[in-house]
Amino acid sequence: MSIAGLTFAQTPIITGIMDGDCPGGHPKALEIYASGTVNFADYTLQNQTNANTTWSTDLNLAALGTRTDTFVYVVFGDPQTVSSVFAAEFAAIPSANVLVYGTSPATMNVNGDDRVRIIHTETSTVIDQFGVESVDGTGEPWEYTDSWAKRNNGTGPDGSNFTLANWTFGGGDYTNSSIGGSLNNLGTCQQAAPFSTVVPFGQYSLSVAQNDIKGLTLFPNPVADGQLFINTANNGKKDVLVYDVLGKQVVKTSVTEQAVNVSALKNGVYIVKITENGKTATRKLIVK
Repeated sequence: MSIAGLTFAQTPIITGIMDGDCPGGHPKALEIYASGTVNFADYTLQNQTNANTTWSTDLNLAALGTRTDTFVYVVFGDPQTVSSVFAAEFAAIPSANVLVYGTSPATMNVNGDDRVRIIHTETSTVIDQFGVESVDGTGEPWEYTDSWAKRNNGTGPDGSNFTLANWTFGGGDYTNSSIGGSLNNLGTCQQAAPFSTVVPFGQYSLSVAQNDIKGLTLFPNPVADGQLFINTANNGKKDVLVYDVLGKQVVKTSVTEQAVNVSALKNGVYIVKITENGKTATRKLIVK
C-alpha cells in the first residue's frame, strides 16, 4: 500500500540502527523517533533476516505507549542480559524509553545484514524501512555489522523505498578482519569507551542544520593514499580537526585548496570537524 494515504505530521521514523561488539554481538538496537504525538499501539515492527525475502516476526510496539517528539529504542535479545548491556553503553537514555524484545522463541533480530520496517498495523502501510527489501545486506553499502547507521537530518520517513543517500554509516571494511566495523573492540563490555561515544543515537533532527557548510565534500573517502581533499562552495580557508573513535584529536591544520595530510592515521573510522567562515560541520572519514 502507498504511504500517500497517511499524514506524517505524527509518525514514527526509523532514525538509527546498530549491531554491537559485546559478547553475542550485543547490543542490537533500533532507534525510532516519534515525530509529533505517536500512539505506538498503532504500529508493528517487522524484519527480514539474511537472504530471506519475506517479512516476519511481527512485534507490536504498544509497550512503548504514546510518545511526543522523542526517541525510543527497541533492543533485541534476552531481557535478563541485554537490558543491562544497553544501559551500560547508553547510560543517558532513560530506561522508560527502551523496549527490550526477547529473541526466543521469536526470531526478530538486527544483525548487520538484516532489514527492518515499521508498518501501520491496521492498514499494513509501510511507514519506514531500513535496508533493501529481499537483499542480504552482507557486502552492501548499507551493511552495519559491528557498526551503526544514522538517518540524515531532514529526511524520512521513506515508506518502503529505502534511500541510501538518506543515511550516514559508521563504516568498516567487512571483508578485511584487520579493519572490521567501527565498533570493534569498543564498549564498556571490553573495558573501552562506551558505544555512546561513537554511535550517534539521539542526534537526528527533522530539519537540516542551517549552519552547515554549503557544498561541503570530502574526497576520496575512504582515503588510501594519505591525501584528503576538502571542497566547499566558498572555497575559503578551512580549519580542520580530525578525531579518532575515542574522541582523541589526531590532526589539526588549516587549508584552502591543498590536501590535508592524513598519512599518519591508522586504518579505521574518524570524525572530521571543518570550520569555514564561522560555520562548522562534521563528516565521517574512513582511512584504509
